[in-house]
Parts: sequence; C-alpha cells; structure tokens
Amino acid sequence: MPVRLSVSLIPEKPIPSSLLTPDRMHGLFFSLLDGKTAEELHRPAKIKPFSLWFPQFFGEEKELYRINLHISFLRESLFPVFLSSLILEKNDGCFIENVRLKKLKKPYIKEEFVISYEDLYRSSVPEKTVVLDFITPTSFKKGEHDYPLPDPTLLFKGLIRKWVRFSEVRIEKDLRDVVQERIAVAGAWIKTRKIKLSKLGKMTGFTGRAVYYIDSKDEEAVRWLNTLARFAEFAGAGRKATMGFGMVRFQKPELANEPDGS
Repeated sequence: MPVRLSVSLIPEKPIPSSLLTPDRMHGLFFSLLDGKTAEELHRPAKIKPFSLWFPQFFGEEKELYRINLHISFLRESLFPVFLSSLILEKNDGCFIENVRLKKLKKPYIKEEFVISYEDLYRSSVPEKTVVLDFITPTSFKKGEHDYPLPDPTLLFKGLIRKWVRFSEVRIEKDLRDVVQERIAVAGAWIKTRKIKLSKLGKMTGFTGRAVYYIDSKDEEAVRWLNTLARFAEFAGAGRKATMGFGMVRFQKPELANEPDGS
C-alpha cells in the first residue's frame, strides 16, 4: 500500500527558502526516523521505497516560518514505523544550518493518498489521454546526461520498475511494446531550470504540464498505463525523487485546461 503524507516543521526563527536544498532536506528526513529505519533506508539500492518533496525550495525566494515536507512510502510497513518515530520520539536534533526545527507530531494525510495497490488498479479507467503536472523539477537519465523533457518511454519504464519492486499486484500484461511505440506527447507546457545542490553539483529539470496520448486498442494495457500515471503521485517521476525532484500530480483529462503561459 503506498501512502503519502505531509509533515510540518517550525524553525525557531524564519529561514530563507534557499537553505532547503535537496540534500539538506534529504538529511532532515533521516533525522525524523528511528536509527534502525534510517540505517535500512540508507543502504545502497537502485530503487528506494520512499520519495520526498518540498516545493517551497523550488518557488520564489522567501522567508519561511513553516517547512512542509511531503513524504511518500511505497512499502506499507514503513508508514507505521515512521508515525511511531514522529509521534513518540522526542528528537530535538532537527536543524537546518544552525536553526533548530520543531516538528509538529500530527501529519496531514489526504484520504486519497492512502490506497492499496489493488485499489489503485481497480479504480483506474482506460483513458487514452493522460495528463500529468510536474510540480517540482523532473529529469530522466539518458546516457550520462540529464534529460529534462517529458519522455513517455523513460517516464513509464521508471514507474513500471517501482511498481514491480514494491507492489504485491502483478502487471499481468506485457507493456513493453505500447510503452516503447504507442505513447506520444500530445502537448507540453514546460519550463526547464538548473538546480544547484549544495554538495552534489547541479541538475537540470523541467516543470509544467504534459499530455500523453496512448495510441492503442488494447484496453487492458491502457488501463495499466493510467494506473501507473496515478502511481506517479506516490512514486515520483525520473531521477532523485528521494531528494525533492519529480513531484507529479495526475489530472483527469476533462478537468485539465490548457495552462496559462508556457
């Protein structure tokens, strides 16, 4: 069962949003965990069972009186462990630079962001038009370089890998052909930007809306691709979703108007 929640932290004095670099917030998340869980999640792995987002860093520079950290767990067992640590552990060791942070022990959880993998599949419909909003900069890996474009093949291949790794529901359909050949970008309103990481160099990503069209008569394949697009709200898209990149919002096509501007 994937779960997404938000945790708020209150700095003892206002801090500039530019301090919330991806690697710092990554470290802050680990400071909220108990030692055993932190050690487990720190172990090297190609696919991690969590994602983190903090859109405040990617917005306009401003002073923050509250930090909102969005956390997604792809493995159900991590959710109660995290809640126990958040609520029961005193944990006064949360800092950004030298500013102490007070954690609010009651996380914010929307009902639609607590759903089983089976229900995620069962409630999806075979809609040929898929609309995704990329809220924080998103980038894929192509060779040795960042690829800051909403490539459908790279997007869905990454989502399939995460689904197969963490879901107990098998994808009983070979999606390789449709992912490789039958999905096209029908529209894109995006901007790219280069993000400086405090210790890890720079990364180029895009934000905005992408509309995908699935040119397939295979209803079951189309349904699975809609399931995976919804799963992106939990799993994230592309690289470094554990550091704030690739936050996605799934939109129903009939409710998604063309965004203003570029």
